[in-house]
Amino acid sequence: MARIWLSVVVAAVSGALMTIQGSFNAALLRKMGVANMAAFVSATGFLVAAVVFLAWGRWSKLTQVTATPWYAWLGGAIGVAIIAGVALAIRQVSTALAISSIITAQLATALVVDHFGLFGSERVGLNWLRLVGFVLMVIGTRMMVDR
Repeated sequence: MARIWLSVVVAAVSGALMTIQGSFNAALLRKMGVANMAAFVSATGFLVAAVVFLAWGRWSKLTQVTATPWYAWLGGAIGVAIIAGVALAIRQVSTALAISSIITAQLATALVVDHFGLFGSERVGLNWLRLVGFVLMVIGTRMMVDR
């Protein structure tokens, strides 16, 4: 049970950092444009990841990279799209509406991934409680519209 709560806390902190990062990236976007901002943020992320890998990485794990499924290679490209999309959304609407929309879309996608057990994840079927939770998220997102 402690492992579950630790995972929930890590996820919550990651979500909070995503909001802060989106706001930072929106500020860069105003000055640099979307392509420059996405490239700059991705490059600095790469540099930090490279330093962490060099300090604590396990070189032996690199041989496993060719054994990964083809879609696992798309994470970096998807990350660039996420960086650009979040910054653009926050620049156009309130941070609360942008993040609510993002989280609602993440939940919808997660429900599909769970239900069908996609990408090697454990299959967790859709039930009425999960569906009600999703509907409440949609209602909450609609409530964030401030126009």
